[in-house]
Amino acid sequence: MQELHYTFFGCRGSHPVSSKRVMKYGGNTSCLLCEAGDHLVLLDAGTGIVAAGEYLKEKANGSGKISIFLTHLHLDHIMGLPFFHPVFDRDYTIDIYCPKDEKVSLQEAIYRLFHHPYSPIGDDGIKATIRLVELPADCFRQESFKIGGDLEIRFIKEHSHPKHGVFIYRISTGGNNLVFATDVESPDGFGPDVLEFIKGADVLIHDSQYFDADYFGTGFPKKGFGHSTASMAVKNAIESEARKLFLFHYDPDYSDSDLEEMLGIARKSFRETFLSEELKKFILRS
Repeated sequence: MQELHYTFFGCRGSHPVSSKRVMKYGGNTSCLLCEAGDHLVLLDAGTGIVAAGEYLKEKANGSGKISIFLTHLHLDHIMGLPFFHPVFDRDYTIDIYCPKDEKVSLQEAIYRLFHHPYSPIGDDGIKATIRLVELPADCFRQESFKIGGDLEIRFIKEHSHPKHGVFIYRISTGGNNLVFATDVESPDGFGPDVLEFIKGADVLIHDSQYFDADYFGTGFPKKGFGHSTASMAVKNAIESEARKLFLFHYDPDYSDSDLEEMLGIARKSFRETFLSEELKKFILRS
């Protein structure tokens, strides 16, 4: 039986935070580790990937192969890469996948993080073999490929996040399905193509950056920022018939108690709703 293990290493949105107010659910930005047999897949490379690297170092996984799938190139989703331990280990091969950007190549965007004026590391400091793969940015319907034969990665573009949209990923193995849908905004729910892509997922990890009051508020409304409210996440979970929903990509101003209030509201409509929590590991079994 093929199991899918998934661990949250970064659940916060926009920028990392560090204070007593966020100790329980965490302050690192977007990163999820999925493990299926010897296959290691990381979704996004925010500051959470630093702890993921330490975990992999301690685990000493024998494969030496890591696949990183980026939803997009905004800084909070890639800023952990220069501090990711396997980058500095010759025994690793790291494949980084990302939607193609017409303005900047993936090579330029990633390697810029390791060079002056942002970093002193340079090319010589990178010891792992890094392979960069640009995915077709015009995929309006789902596309897919396999890693190692039994782990399938599917992706579809969702256009609501400024300015170039994001990829939603679906990981499938042994009849288990996990969908990673962050940095999306859907006040009226996802369109039919995206709903079909998500349909029947065992786990839906969904952007829920805001309370409705902040999204629609009169003071500084967040509508149009490219992020969802928890109620939007719930709506999409229900309409796609997902089995379990994890709220994700929390506003950096929200405390642990704010998130628990958000969870309570969401569970009134969808009981199988949970909060993403740093270093919390789960197992999906068929």
